[in-house]
Amino acid sequence: MKKTLLYLFILLNVCFNKHARAQVNAPSLRCLSVNTLGNITLNWVIPPDPLGLFTRYEIYTAPISSGPFTLVTSINTYTQNTYLHVTGAGNVQSQYYYIKTIYSGVSSSLPSDTLRSIFVNLVNPGGQAILNWNATRTPLLATASNSYIVERQDPSLAWTTLYNGTSQIYKDDSISICDIFYNYKVTTSDAMGCTSQSNIDGDLFHDLTPPEIPILDSVSVNALGLATLGWEPSKAADCIGYHVFKFTGVWSFVADVVGRFNTSYTNPTSTASTGSEKYCILAYDSCNNLGLQSIVNTTEQNTLFLTAKYDLCSRSALLTWNTYDHMLNGFLEYDIYCSINGGVASVINTLTSTNYTHSSLNPSDNYCYFIRVRNSDKSISAISNQACVFAKAPSGPSYVYLKSVNVNLNKQIEVSYTIDNTKVYKGATIFKSVDGITFNQIGYQAYSTSTLQVFIDTDVNTSEKPYYYKIQISDSCGNPSLISNTSKSILLHVSNDNSNIFYNTLTWDDYSTWLGSVNSYNIYRAINGTFEPTPIANVSSGTKTYTDDVQDFSSDQGKFSYYVEAVEGAGNIYGFIDKANSNVADAYVEAEIFVPNAFAPKGINKIWLPIAQYVEKTDYRVTVFDRWGTRVFETNSDTQGWDGKNTTDDVFIYLIEYKNARGEYIQIKGHLNLVR
Repeated sequence: MKKTLLYLFILLNVCFNKHARAQVNAPSLRCLSVNTLGNITLNWVIPPDPLGLFTRYEIYTAPISSGPFTLVTSINTYTQNTYLHVTGAGNVQSQYYYIKTIYSGVSSSLPSDTLRSIFVNLVNPGGQAILNWNATRTPLLATASNSYIVERQDPSLAWTTLYNGTSQIYKDDSISICDIFYNYKVTTSDAMGCTSQSNIDGDLFHDLTPPEIPILDSVSVNALGLATLGWEPSKAADCIGYHVFKFTGVWSFVADVVGRFNTSYTNPTSTASTGSEKYCILAYDSCNNLGLQSIVNTTEQNTLFLTAKYDLCSRSALLTWNTYDHMLNGFLEYDIYCSINGGVASVINTLTSTNYTHSSLNPSDNYCYFIRVRNSDKSISAISNQACVFAKAPSGPSYVYLKSVNVNLNKQIEVSYTIDNTKVYKGATIFKSVDGITFNQIGYQAYSTSTLQVFIDTDVNTSEKPYYYKIQISDSCGNPSLISNTSKSILLHVSNDNSNIFYNTLTWDDYSTWLGSVNSYNIYRAINGTFEPTPIANVSSGTKTYTDDVQDFSSDQGKFSYYVEAVEGAGNIYGFIDKANSNVADAYVEAEIFVPNAFAPKGINKIWLPIAQYVEKTDYRVTVFDRWGTRVFETNSDTQGWDGKNTTDDVFIYLIEYKNARGEYIQIKGHLNLVR
């Protein structure tokens, strides 16, 4: 029984002591939120109270951290975790708060962490809102976010977030709209899900900041020679237009382009076709803020000014232009465009230098050029003015005409031509060909006041092949110019029919070309090297063969020479009627000598006389020897015979020596019988 009472006593004592030591902690104050009236809402985390000892919460406040703190209110509801302090004056300054818990009727917990309401301080120096604020605690509660959200309210009462970042407790807001009232507030959050919000502060702001420098894309020159500018819209939302400036020693106002998205302008007073022009663009806003400081070298751009000069002698156009400065994203290249006689312009070259020579221009054509500059990614380009040249040919003769290609008696070819000498030229180049296709230069004759020119070609074999010729004039600059007609020499061949030595056959090719064509051919003949003064025949054009009967000339040596003379017909526009000779071709008739083998001085054939045809008479000799080698007769005449006097019947030996038509020496030996 005593033992049981002892256990009961111990148990009661333990319960009494445990109850005596029990307490309730202060709530965990987490958030302070200021409303538009300056009232402050407190949010806290309810403390544990497993034994139900809670009596009330006591909320204390002070305008400064050192106090004194005064009791704001007592809250008797344990489960309440929020309170609105209606006279908090959070819109005037920061307010400090902490909370205590009263439990078991009279016992008090330690104060909670002291939190400070966020107070936004707004400074308006003009054109900018400068914001700074305080943290709810330093250091922050472990559960508090270190990120702040800064919001701005415009006149439409809509809130927009300006900033959402960590640690920072200040913010500058540049004002881009003229005469506008903005409100600002700051919020931050806590892990329990509540939000601490600052007071709302606002003011009337005036935009004092000029818009950013507009990005000038390009300055081009249009077809009328006027500068045309293009730029990107200003990033400033309150931009209402742009001022265009041109540099004329100083920056001069040119035009006002109204509208943020009107981003091009053509200057009607531009003279960009006569020189490069420099421009810049300045944006202005609704407060008429104009960024004069925007006029800097990095934003100005100049038009490309192209010049084109024609060089008469080289038949080329020299193009020069200035560099294009400050191109957006950097310079890449220049494209050179060319239009001929008003046709579509096309790129003739691309380069990075600022000059180019366009060569081999065709006389009488009009060439117009412009330059297009491109940036590094080819997203932007600008065009220069247009510059034109008219390609003229240097002065030179209006005609050159090859009159004749004539083979002279020295077996050379005389090339005769005529040139319009009323115009100055450098000279004439003579070309020759053996096939009429491939021509090679063989001579050059300088300018002469004479209309008729003759060139002698000695490097020819006129008996083997015909030759083609043409003449090309070099104009006053020395450039190849007019080319004459092409003319071909006549090649003549002569053959003798051995079956009939009295006929020589001539064949030749046609002469070409004359403006009057070939009318006929004259045929000239020489006997033993002497040409007859008149032609032996005339044949019509198209005839290319002739047979000459020479039997009446058997007493001559037997060498016949010929040439054919082409005669031009009527119709030459220059009024010429020319002639052209072929080569001289020879025909050799073989000598024939009939030698009697016997004669009878007292009979019918009293004289022994060899009969010779086509033998050279000056080198003719007949000698007769007896059987002992004694010369019994000799003569150099083909008409003198041997009468056999002072000899007896016998067999004699004769020797006939002569030179044939080719100049070869021939000997004929034989026997003859003398019969009395």
